Amino acid sequence: MRRIINSWHNISLGLAVFTGLLALFAAEDTVQRILLASIAILFLHFFEEFGFPGGFPQMGMRVLMKSKEPDSTKWNCNNLSSMFGNWGFLVLVYGLALILPDVHFLLLAAMIFSLMELVMHLILFNVKQRTLYNPGLVTGVFMLAPLSIYYFANIYDAGFFVWSDYILAPLWCVVVFLFSFRSPLYWWLGSLKGYKLSAQSAYGIAYARRHNL
Repeated sequence: MRRIINSWHNISLGLAVFTGLLALFAAEDTVQRILLASIAILFLHFFEEFGFPGGFPQMGMRVLMKSKEPDSTKWNCNNLSSMFGNWGFLVLVYGLALILPDVHFLLLAAMIFSLMELVMHLILFNVKQRTLYNPGLVTGVFMLAPLSIYYFANIYDAGFFVWSDYILAPLWCVVVFLFSFRSPLYWWLGSLKGYKLSAQSAYGIAYARRHNL
């Protein structure tokens, strides 16, 4: 089990292929297809951030946690907490929107978060680090966000939602984010031994190759 958890980002790649096939051949309507495709891209997103080229944890510590600690073993972050946070967020935001289509604010929450990935990876991380690329940019900016833009440009119908949906949708994103990445459970999982991030996951492939790790 520990070996599986420590390979969660590689497993995400396989799940991306599987979910992508569902989007192509099993979706019953356009909205379902967009949600399945979004889930597939999110699995790819996790692989880009933690697998190839990797390096999201270091960026997250610097930008989101404002930590200057260079030693990944001292971060309260490991493969177990990363799997819990990322897969958990995917299930609660995108998975529930898929299986509970009558709860309309869930669909809106998923589409809003996809747009937030554009803001985070295209603007926030690059500005904070003064870079042109950051782990997750390709899948977040050029794959996930366009699906949301397509939804709002071609499918979105204001009559489908009520006023409370516009409050509940962003609120749901915030609540799920706090549970997935800031809750006591997340921090506890990050403190457990045996789930150490690889050098490539923590710092990126360039760092791992440079240090022969």
